Amino acid sequence: MADEAIRQLLEKSSFSFIGTVEQVGAATMTNLPVDARTAVVNVDHVLDAPPAFGQMEGHRVTVQLAPNVDPPSAGQALAFFTQGLAFGDSLAVAEIGRLPVEDVEPHATAAMQAGLKAGAFAGIRGNMRRDALRAHATGSNAVVVGRVIKIEKSVASSGSEHDPDWWRATIDVRHVERGNIPTGPVEVLYPNSMDVRWHGVPKPKAASEGLWILHATEGALRDAAPFQLVDEDDYQPVDQLDAIREAGR
Repeated sequence: MADEAIRQLLEKSSFSFIGTVEQVGAATMTNLPVDARTAVVNVDHVLDAPPAFGQMEGHRVTVQLAPNVDPPSAGQALAFFTQGLAFGDSLAVAEIGRLPVEDVEPHATAAMQAGLKAGAFAGIRGNMRRDALRAHATGSNAVVVGRVIKIEKSVASSGSEHDPDWWRATIDVRHVERGNIPTGPVEVLYPNSMDVRWHGVPKPKAASEGLWILHATEGALRDAAPFQLVDEDDYQPVDQLDAIREAGR
């Protein structure tokens, strides 16, 4: 039950830590509004964090407490799950949820013994990524393993804002994991634009081999290729095939 609660909180938070409440009704940053749900918390141990927050252990942060739970008492230690709120001389975070320290201690202890900093929930995070990948593959029209043998400009650019700049890759498919596709060459559209809207979508390179998650092309674009890449997860290393296969079990 504790692991399921941790997972649910990780889905909504980006920075979690064991912290001791120093003061309620106070803040570490002068430009923040302070009320009965503002607390200064010392970060005793970082559990899960992006690189920018990985060195916060031993620092005091401001926590905007969640509205649906009672404020903690000064001196109380808890596992806080938060999202970044404000950055400056200090850090302010918004509480997503909290758990008793004993619920997260086994993960924290295991991470410390393995020498992992801010990696207490690495296993849970890994399972979450695999589950997301399986769901993504299940919602696709085809999953194949193959090597790119040709890339070329496909659809003329419109010149409009966020224009995708469609190119076409020909993938020599050697294995079909999902979908009604024969082995051999298959044409796939992809947005070659580096615009923020398309930046994360895979840009195939000549001779690159991998696991390709394909989506049926719709509308006028179908004349250019039967499939397209539209999501940052549409290209995976071949060794992710086992994770994809879990979707069908």
